[in-house]
Amino acid sequence: MERTFTIQEASLMTGVSAHTLRYYERMNLLDSINRDDSGYRRFTNYDLDCVRFLTKLRATKMPIRQMQQFAELRRQGLSSAHQRRLLLEEHYNAVLASQQELNHSLEIISKKIAYYKELEEKEITNEEDSYHLPTYIAMVQAGKINHSVHIPLKAETAAQELIDQLDPAIL
Repeated sequence: MERTFTIQEASLMTGVSAHTLRYYERMNLLDSINRDDSGYRRFTNYDLDCVRFLTKLRATKMPIRQMQQFAELRRQGLSSAHQRRLLLEEHYNAVLASQQELNHSLEIISKKIAYYKELEEKEITNEEDSYHLPTYIAMVQAGKINHSVHIPLKAETAAQELIDQLDPAIL
């Protein structure tokens, strides 16, 4: 006979609170959990594996409705393997896109940190002087800062930019 686990044991083994385990069962994310003669839940190793996988789905921000759809497909057996794979691939691609956006945001934050460190190291307190820092120039060139909109230019720099934009044919 397969060993079963109390809700407290299942909680310790999965890192999920007893409240969350009850919630997962109530939301039909888990198959019906067996009960002992006293009515207490008894989790199997299979139940624990399902909970562990559900925690991965939640950690990657899968909506509960999609998790319910996956659980329903799982209950249908191997005949639903293709649909489960498609659902997981869709989620995987969404997580990748989110991760890429986060990486892009982290890159921008990292550049800002480098810029502020350079400001501090060179003890720059004048904003116009900060426009000549290598980190600031790199952010402008990388398109991380729209220099012409957010930061006022020195008059001679602005004039030079206008000249550079003129069509050589009219000069």
